[in-house]
Amino acid sequence: MLHQWMRKGLGIVLGCCLASAVLAKDEIVFSTAPTQTPEQTIKLYTPLINYLSQVTGKQFVIKPARNYLEYNNGTLQNAYDMVFDGPHYTAWRMERQGAIPIARLPGAISIVVAVREDSNIRQLDDLIGRNVCAFSSPNMLTMDFLNYFRNPARQPVLLRVEGFKEINECLKSGRGDAAVLRDQVWAKQDQTGLRLIAHAYRKHPERTFSVAADIEPELREKIAAALISEEGNKVAAPLLEVFKKEKFIPAYPADYEGLGELLAPVWGFQ
Repeated sequence: MLHQWMRKGLGIVLGCCLASAVLAKDEIVFSTAPTQTPEQTIKLYTPLINYLSQVTGKQFVIKPARNYLEYNNGTLQNAYDMVFDGPHYTAWRMERQGAIPIARLPGAISIVVAVREDSNIRQLDDLIGRNVCAFSSPNMLTMDFLNYFRNPARQPVLLRVEGFKEINECLKSGRGDAAVLRDQVWAKQDQTGLRLIAHAYRKHPERTFSVAADIEPELREKIAAALISEEGNKVAAPLLEVFKKEKFIPAYPADYEGLGELLAPVWGFQ
């Protein structure tokens, strides 16, 4: 009698779990790297998320992270069905969780390292133990820079700043011995009194949309098509304006090969 009750109870529990799984598949949880506050994230991404819900028939919900600690935990736990973040995150998720990139911003990311013209620094090895102006980890530019210094005991000291303007001020004021910049920013800025000591060895894809491995192919294709469509780009215009881009373009897995290793210094991503 007890065994029958247990089997019946187990059947009820399994039935509830299966029902929950079915419901969960109808709800697509979206998140993005926390470069805005949760309130700003919701406001910025809601039009696009609502559009995706409309064209796919699935309910998309935004789950913003308050900071990178929270975002990284969500990433490590595979808590998001769809994300929009840097190519190193995309690559790590592809390698460890089977995620698939579907669309991205056009263009490429590549770093340069600048010093003052009167500096005695000539190469990256001269920066060991020196102060370098850079964005906080796990920013793509910073992680690409640190990838050169594999031995933690021989890494530069990062002076974490916000925005390229502050990075330049950090370098020109003498607080930092060098600065990690994006090549496009360097090309457009006033370079008076500065010079480069290094260029990145490769260019990386821009910020990317990827979906979890358990998103069925038909839905994945619908999402990708919607993102790169004329209507999708129109709906996403405020978001694209933030990144100074005009549209989303298709993303190809081969472009992300090996980039996941850039997150190795970040706790939990080894």
